[in-house]
Amino acid sequence: MSLGGFIRRATYWTNDFFHKSQIRTHYKDIERILNNENNFGKIIQKKHLNNILRHAVENSKFYSRYSYDNVGSFPVINKFVIRENYESFKIENSKIPEHRGKLHIQQTSGSSGTTLTVLQDKRKRNRLVAELKYFGKIAGYKSHEKLAYLRIWVKSQAKSKTQSFRENIYAINSSRIDEEMLSSLCSKIDKKKIIAILGYASWYDKLLDYLENNSIKLPSLKVIFAGSEMLQPTTKVGLKKILNCKVISRYANQEQGVLGQDNDDDENYYLNHGSYFFEFLKLDSDETAAPGELCRIVVTDLFNYAFPLIRYDTGDTGTYISENKNSNGLTVLSKLYGRRWDLIYAPDGAVIHPITLAAIIKHYNKVELWQFIQKAQNKYELRLKLNGDIDLTDFLQQLKRVFGAESKIDILLVKNIPVLSSGKRKPIVNEWKK
Repeated sequence: MSLGGFIRRATYWTNDFFHKSQIRTHYKDIERILNNENNFGKIIQKKHLNNILRHAVENSKFYSRYSYDNVGSFPVINKFVIRENYESFKIENSKIPEHRGKLHIQQTSGSSGTTLTVLQDKRKRNRLVAELKYFGKIAGYKSHEKLAYLRIWVKSQAKSKTQSFRENIYAINSSRIDEEMLSSLCSKIDKKKIIAILGYASWYDKLLDYLENNSIKLPSLKVIFAGSEMLQPTTKVGLKKILNCKVISRYANQEQGVLGQDNDDDENYYLNHGSYFFEFLKLDSDETAAPGELCRIVVTDLFNYAFPLIRYDTGDTGTYISENKNSNGLTVLSKLYGRRWDLIYAPDGAVIHPITLAAIIKHYNKVELWQFIQKAQNKYELRLKLNGDIDLTDFLQQLKRVFGAESKIDILLVKNIPVLSSGKRKPIVNEWKK
């Protein structure tokens, strides 16, 4: 623990205290539910579930026909259902409890090839902050300690110098993963004594190769968080061996929040029952799957009162167990089969993270489906299904800025993009394997 981190943390929680402990209250609620002492956590979760179901039925046109007495009476929904009924999901601001001002607009990057915009109220945003602080702490990272945050930093998400200083976050753009970027990152971690990294799971494969090839040690690191995709077991083992730090896989999505995470020596995912209600349904029906059976992961958000997501099919599959010795009587994911994307390359050989594309595409709300294919070293094809007009010239220019002027990118407008045998679409395809 650093002095700078301690001061920032103390300042943050003091400020929260004078704002009616909004974050602390959510933090303690999550902690109480997940500790589940004498099954009290399950009782609290049930109360949250009943509240959101009643709110949705009474205030949302889409849910008005259902009974709030039983979550099973609600339909299982997905991104397509939401897009087709978008306005009927929304709830008027005046009917959202504990909310003032504008709603937060959360856009998903379309990891399944399908983009989505979700509205979030103030209480939901506070819950998200509390989730991050809680799950960071149980992994060994206290908020406001030095963190390298690796992501595709688009303009709307960029942190100001003041915000970065206040949060003790070093924003690292990982849209291009090459020797120069990796060298700069390792140098910054070593020089600034950064203790944690948060980044995309597939990104760490390249970091591991770089560390091994250059015999680099980063002694200040205490924990690595991997998200967005599945972290390869060999990558996790390799990073732990070289860096002698914890490597944590976090299960989360943009439309809801932190759904859970594993711990350093356990492959199970411990779910965030504090903020979400989980169901595990059969692949071919909406019946409950048995423990150990491959199933769909369906999640009800207990705190989004602006845009209720009830029985939301995440698109992920896995297997679950009713509980284990570390779960306090709560359900655990024993296996999680998220999405693993192909890597794609710029003509000069630099790795372009797939989410770089998703970060561009999510700002075009007329894009319904998309798929990006690398055909050759400098030849690419982007397939788009649109529900309106967009500026394709501007779109192409943004792609050229990422892949370089020498790249040849064809944009094709299509009526549909076929699914795989699993029922999922593959948004990134590399037909030219480096």
